[in-house]
Amino acid sequence: MRELRALATLLKAAELGSLTNAAADQGITPQAASKTLAELERQLGVKLLERTTRRLALTPEGQVLVDASRPALEAMNAALDAVRRVSLKPLTGNLTIAAPRVVVASVLAPVVEAFGAMHPKLTLRVRSVDQATPVLQGDDEVCFSFGPALEADVTSTALMEVLVLYCASPSYLIKHGVPSSVDALVARQAGALSHEVREAVGGTQRTPMLSTNDDQFELQIARSGRMAMELISLLAMPCIEDGTLVPLPSLGLNATELFLCRHSDEVLPQVSAFVEFALDRLEGSQAFAPSNSRLAALERAATRRRRSAPKANRLLAVSPAP
Repeated sequence: MRELRALATLLKAAELGSLTNAAADQGITPQAASKTLAELERQLGVKLLERTTRRLALTPEGQVLVDASRPALEAMNAALDAVRRVSLKPLTGNLTIAAPRVVVASVLAPVVEAFGAMHPKLTLRVRSVDQATPVLQGDDEVCFSFGPALEADVTSTALMEVLVLYCASPSYLIKHGVPSSVDALVARQAGALSHEVREAVGGTQRTPMLSTNDDQFELQIARSGRMAMELISLLAMPCIEDGTLVPLPSLGLNATELFLCRHSDEVLPQVSAFVEFALDRLEGSQAFAPSNSRLAALERAATRRRRSAPKANRLLAVSPAP
């Protein structure tokens, strides 16, 4: 599916002469379109597009690929359109979806809401689970999982990259600054005074004053300014976008992938329709995993704001009273 999306993006970029316009036509971000094409170029070992002074143009290798793949893509698009026309017919019956709680709240809720509006006679059941990699069990037809399913009769499709990174509120950073390391952060939040941090890092290990396995509680603590917390980007990104949290990629980050899993021999129309709908909405999305350069830029901006804050305070202190 990723290769098909990359080929479709390549054809549209060549047709429109703009990767940005091609991304808009495909319903994805320009960053996602660029990443998709870069992956295809790496797989093939050739450059497919080049920029001229006025527009994008196909390289000779890109032109060969476009000419060879266009008939197959047109046939595939016709087949997908046929499936979509069938899926637009109101479905009946039941559909049970399992997913980790954090996925239900951030990713799954809007997808289920939109799919349910298209099929008002279909009974949708969403089962929230605590496991990061749930298995299909009982009446489950579909599940979302951080990692592919290990069962032989289950098909897993990668949907998107998800990050785990440290975040802090602007007020926390104004007061404490960006921690120099995770060890320094742990020492500070374990109750060490600023002059004790270096000694605490190299000496006695300190236990954090607060730990929890509840993602929403971690988010609440980080937003309050009480502590910097390691958060999953599914929850953190909306707060990063609205400025109530600042990412701290300098402390390191981890990445995982969210998968959509279903039984390989599943033929129920509601399952096929939902899988196609979810893939169209989510596959390749970068909504929850922005580029490292953007995260670093947000962290630098917060650092600059902290450095300017004391100057502003000094100016207020010497300003004459009205």
